[in-house]
Amino acid sequence: MRRSEVSEPIWIICILGHKLPSVFALGYDYAMRAIIFHHLRQAECALAVSVALRRPVSLLTAPGAAAYGGPGFYLAMVELARQRHPDAEVRAILDCGDDGAMAQMALHQGWRHLVLGGRGTVREKVRQIAVTYGADVLPRAPKALDPGADAMDITSQCRSFLDPH
Repeated sequence: MRRSEVSEPIWIICILGHKLPSVFALGYDYAMRAIIFHHLRQAECALAVSVALRRPVSLLTAPGAAAYGGPGFYLAMVELARQRHPDAEVRAILDCGDDGAMAQMALHQGWRHLVLGGRGTVREKVRQIAVTYGADVLPRAPKALDPGADAMDITSQCRSFLDPH
């Protein structure tokens, strides 16, 4: 699907880091259309609905998830979900909490969209590193649908969230 085929202006970037216009021009939270995923099944549900509705989606890890799951674990989930839903347009975002070292490790492992809270000086240094990877560092996570860690089939929640009309 081309950007011109999207009925609403929604931020679209895949995990490989394709550059598109700034999300801030569209409205940070609205443009992200983020769904928090806690496990593979949730990521797959979000992408399946995204394809069915022909709408892009942002997959966002839970707050601070990089610290307890590790960047590689969540990246593998996103990549597997993308393999199973190759037509989905997805922007994957890893929440690194306040851990600048974790954010740097995530960049090295292939993440191109990170949330890094904490001190602005640390975030700015990580942002400078991220630029060399073609990556983004957000100061806060976008508002997102959080189905909860125990939910398995989140199809209806994702459908309502991505297609509110």
